[in-house]
Amino acid sequence: MVKTLNIALFSIVLFFMALLLLSWLSLLQLNSEEFATLLYRNYTLPRLAMAILAGAALGLASTLLQQVINNPLASDNTLAVSSGSQFALFILAIFAPQFLSLGSVLIALIGALSALALVFLLAWRQTLSPLLMILAGLVVNLYLGSFSAVLMLFYPEESRGLLLWGAGSLVQESWYDSLQLLWQLGLAVVCTALLLRPLQILTLNDSNAQSLGVPVNLIRFAGVVISAFLVAIVVSRVGMLGFIGLAASSLVRQFALTNLRSRLVLSAYLAAMLLLITDLILQLIDYYWHTQLPTGAFTALLGTPLLLWLMFNMKHNGRLQGQNDAIARHKTAAKFTAVLLLSLMLFAIFVALLFGKSSQGWQWNTALLSLRYPRVVVAISAGIMLAVAGTLLQRLSHNPMASPELLGITSGTAFGILLVIFFVAAPTQGQFWLAGVIGALLVLSLIIGLNLRHQLLPEKVLLTGISIAALFDAVQRLVLASGDYKWQQLLAWTSGSTYQATPALAIGSLLLALLLFLFSLPLHRWLSLLALQDPTAQALGLNLAKVRWILMLFSAVLIAASTLLIGTLSFVGLLAPHLAHFFGWHKPKAQLSGAVLLGATVMIVADWLGRQILFPYEIPAGLMATLLGGSYFLVMMRKM
Repeated sequence: MVKTLNIALFSIVLFFMALLLLSWLSLLQLNSEEFATLLYRNYTLPRLAMAILAGAALGLASTLLQQVINNPLASDNTLAVSSGSQFALFILAIFAPQFLSLGSVLIALIGALSALALVFLLAWRQTLSPLLMILAGLVVNLYLGSFSAVLMLFYPEESRGLLLWGAGSLVQESWYDSLQLLWQLGLAVVCTALLLRPLQILTLNDSNAQSLGVPVNLIRFAGVVISAFLVAIVVSRVGMLGFIGLAASSLVRQFALTNLRSRLVLSAYLAAMLLLITDLILQLIDYYWHTQLPTGAFTALLGTPLLLWLMFNMKHNGRLQGQNDAIARHKTAAKFTAVLLLSLMLFAIFVALLFGKSSQGWQWNTALLSLRYPRVVVAISAGIMLAVAGTLLQRLSHNPMASPELLGITSGTAFGILLVIFFVAAPTQGQFWLAGVIGALLVLSLIIGLNLRHQLLPEKVLLTGISIAALFDAVQRLVLASGDYKWQQLLAWTSGSTYQATPALAIGSLLLALLLFLFSLPLHRWLSLLALQDPTAQALGLNLAKVRWILMLFSAVLIAASTLLIGTLSFVGLLAPHLAHFFGWHKPKAQLSGAVLLGATVMIVADWLGRQILFPYEIPAGLMATLLGGSYFLVMMRKM
């Protein structure tokens, strides 16, 4: 009785809040002028209908996903379903717009199912681990985002109109989209109602459900398809609406309802009310302050704290395996020596400086040496710093999947840069550096503060960082959708290009990178002791708190320096330590040295490939490194 009363009171409060905001907006927009009335009926009212329908669809989709895969964190955003839909539509809108005539919903559905299949593939070995599922989903989100960034750089005019849609805009010009969404949502509701009883039985374990005659795998597949369809019909109409479904389904879980029908209905209602209230508030902000904020990007900002809260309040289920027993289980008889690794790097430098495409095709060319060597040296410097930072973070957190961008430190640096770009009229290099270091330190402090009481569990530290990265992505989408001309400067900078490298910058960055690397070598004793249990390390005289803060501070400086030097680079700090360990460099000092050689080599190759693949056009080194290192990360996820 108390539970029902709480649900009723909460629903009534949301309803009257939406009604109050709607009345307020109506008084502002509706007057005696015939034209204003026409706009209200054909612009404002369809937008309100779209908010209600889209919210209800996402609430149903999230609850349905949570039911069929038994994961309380599952939603369209955390499992990359929305990203897959958006990316599929993005690709076709640029390269093959004629195929959109087949139906945007169909294309979005194919993209959603493809992304979801990739997430399941990555987490197949530990499908019942909610945290690993969400980790896989968030990484797929980052990877698809990198591909989208490449497309926006090469097709700025074609993608300009897609930016606002991609940020999740509910703006409507007629009733057409709302009515289309209405009947499509109705179809999904009917299909869900037909499967309601077997879906409810999935609450039991698989063996009990099968004994009751339920084809478990078939029902799970049908539930996933319906969920993907619900997401696809929303994304194809209004773009991505971040975390609305997860917020609604999470609120429903607080009422501890056991009946699936009640949970589905309440989730749809709460998601519709939450999205409607959010959009009404944004319309009022636009009316009074003349600032248009995309609804989807704004809800994504609010969704990151929600995701963090859910992760830290769920029961721990399955620890990510360590590097020694999972990631680096493969042994190689032929150990790479320092000479061989150095030879590999020197060969990469030789090719990057002298060999490449030109208007006459592939050829050796010394005439461009003066233009190429600053870029190669800057790439080497960034690779060295990220390799050292990645090695320190992995050993510090005992987490083989830790890397600068996955821990959110790169996003913190980039956020500091974003503030300087948009709020300082004539920024100097010193202001960029100061803002970047402060941003990195703030994010690092936030991660440590949130995870201290959880004993720095590797998977939760990792998910915290990825959530912060998702928060920055939402901020970036708001900026890109704003129409400010500075969005191109931000996008070019975050892509990680060596294009602006000069001889002076190259020499200075290389000296800084080598100095920081030499400073890291004496830290090997601390890293060796950290590999032991905390009581043992303390008994050997190690001040754990002091050591951890020094290492984290040093890592933040390395990451901020590399990010400020070349822009956002993803997965290099993960890839280099892994390869060094795989090639037999297991002790801290040896792994640091091997990672530096490999990190520099990876960056040289990424920069060279980016200049050659689409010649005369260029893929920035940062995006190229993301595509290379991200592929490696996805393979490692599959082996966990």
